[in-house]
Amino acid sequence: MSQSKEELRKKHSTELQKLSKDNRKIINKQLQKCLFNHQKWHKAQVLGVTISMPHEWDTWPIIEQAWAEKKIVVVPKCHPHDKSMTFHQIETKEDLAIQYFNLLEPIESQTKRYDKNQIDLLLVPGLVFDRSNYRIGHGGGYYDRFLADFNADSLSLAWLNQVVDQITIESFDEPVSGVIIADPDLPSEI
Repeated sequence: MSQSKEELRKKHSTELQKLSKDNRKIINKQLQKCLFNHQKWHKAQVLGVTISMPHEWDTWPIIEQAWAEKKIVVVPKCHPHDKSMTFHQIETKEDLAIQYFNLLEPIESQTKRYDKNQIDLLLVPGLVFDRSNYRIGHGGGYYDRFLADFNADSLSLAWLNQVVDQITIESFDEPVSGVIIADPDLPSEI
């Protein structure tokens, strides 16, 4: 019998939190290297990326690399009343403040909003991924809503232990274009 989304979310969240600092560092470096060599990265001029929480893969080196390559970096602002997101350009850490759900989000009054059709590559966070590029996030549905009519490329970053054969899909679930996978022995992509 397959596990429910909630069971998978809990199990993989616990596994991620148990990762040693050294293993987390190795996996982060592998994911970043694979991403920076990816054709979708090279093509993208506007990068959508979430500011990572401590248990997620570190997005600051990705943001800094994007800035170094003169890419535009846009990050999400959550709107809890309708569970939607808007993306705003950040040019420095000072463009961010701790807001909804204790997340670092853009300060709307000092950042420029970008429409979803202006984003070339969206990095989508998640806790569990399957071989068909479906994902389980934290359960709010924000990214599924956003991806429903998002037509550009979307990638997720995952450690091999976050990948399962199949996730039970619901009508509102949206897959990403691809998942970059790090394995301490061999990084690859599905």
